[in-house]
Amino acid sequence: MEQKSWRESYTELQRLVLPADTNIYNALYGGRLVEWIDNVASIVATKHSRRRAVTGSIDSLFFLSPIHLGDIVIMSGRLNYVTRTTMEIQVDVYSEEGLTGVRRFTTTAFLTYVAIDQDGRPTPVPGLLIEDEETKRRFEEGAKRSEARLAQLSRVRESHKNEI
Repeated sequence: MEQKSWRESYTELQRLVLPADTNIYNALYGGRLVEWIDNVASIVATKHSRRRAVTGSIDSLFFLSPIHLGDIVIMSGRLNYVTRTTMEIQVDVYSEEGLTGVRRFTTTAFLTYVAIDQDGRPTPVPGLLIEDEETKRRFEEGAKRSEARLAQLSRVRESHKNEI
């Protein structure tokens, strides 16, 4: 299968935080941000694979700073690593105060998507073209995370083998 550059699927999405998006402290609901992050990652996965792609896992998600009512949320999604049927996507989130332009790094997340066929079975995806040292570093780090992810998945499946 061919290889594709991460640039072909890079996605940036911006949202304005409205009252319906906030809690009683006028901060963005964490769950709403998770939904937006998952949406960005879904776009990246679909653009890379050109197949149906579903969330396999949210591997890590760190809320570093609150996002407030009226802030502009800037989310960027980038493909870091691929296996035969999965894609690891990193989504970084910044908030920007609309009136001042002050920007803060607020959240980072790693998600794994699985490409599926019409029957819901995993299906192959294009490889990731390693174009430079940064892409190579991200790919190697993604490989380590993938190994840890698979080990954790194996433990979860084993502990629930009679329930799945």
